[in-house]
Amino acid sequence: MDYSFFSSNSNNMIRLLVFSICLFSFGFIKAQDSTALAEPREFMPDAKDIGVTANVTGLISNFTGNTRTDLRGVSMALIRYNINDRLTFRVGLAPSVMSIHSSSTDSAGKDLIEYDSTAKQSAFSIRPGVEFHFNGTKRLDPYIALDAEFGIIGQFRAGVVTKTTDTTGTALVNRTITEAGGFGYGAKLSFGMNYFVAKRLALGMEYGLGVQSLVTGGDKQDVTQIDPVSGASSTVRVLSSTRSTNTGLYVDPTAMITLSYFFSLK
Repeated sequence: MDYSFFSSNSNNMIRLLVFSICLFSFGFIKAQDSTALAEPREFMPDAKDIGVTANVTGLISNFTGNTRTDLRGVSMALIRYNINDRLTFRVGLAPSVMSIHSSSTDSAGKDLIEYDSTAKQSAFSIRPGVEFHFNGTKRLDPYIALDAEFGIIGQFRAGVVTKTTDTTGTALVNRTITEAGGFGYGAKLSFGMNYFVAKRLALGMEYGLGVQSLVTGGDKQDVTQIDPVSGASSTVRVLSSTRSTNTGLYVDPTAMITLSYFFSLK
């Protein structure tokens, strides 16, 4: 997905697009009557059915499934709840935990050098949305969808411990870096359709545009503690702050191909 970021009028652009999306959606709902669809719904999900949706590629050969992603590109599980013939609620959830640990051993002359490093960060985003369905056929189900997204990025923490051992003993250097996380939010309007190849099993397409804002960084602390073989220990502390804000309008580069299956709760 390609993002285009704008610096000066980005907030006004977001307000205008969100207003346009809401106005369009309201007009669509008013235009749709509350009667049943034009064709029997023998292949489509019933009210209160729950569905799961994944993106797919390689429909003819090398068929593979892929999860959707949130604003940061993290995999997102998409769940649908069919309220009635016209309305479907959906929600995407994207929890993520990054934890890396590595260790290595090296030598410099007669010295033995051991490295032990870690890096950790967690994040969570949720994308609630609603689908408004048009009249279709007994297999074809066109709709528009309106989604919002909210995400929280946890604190980033990294550290490396270096041990240098020689004939006189072991020197220790412990460096720890912590940096504030961030948050993200956005809205998206999509146009899609499902084609039910079997009861509750649908192959579909979806294409959309939206706005997004991602704020990362903040206060940063870099602390190095030095414990030599002999002599007093010392600590070096460096404080700084860097915050990045990326806001802009984006469109899907290509239509997403989807595979959905609905489960009956009755």
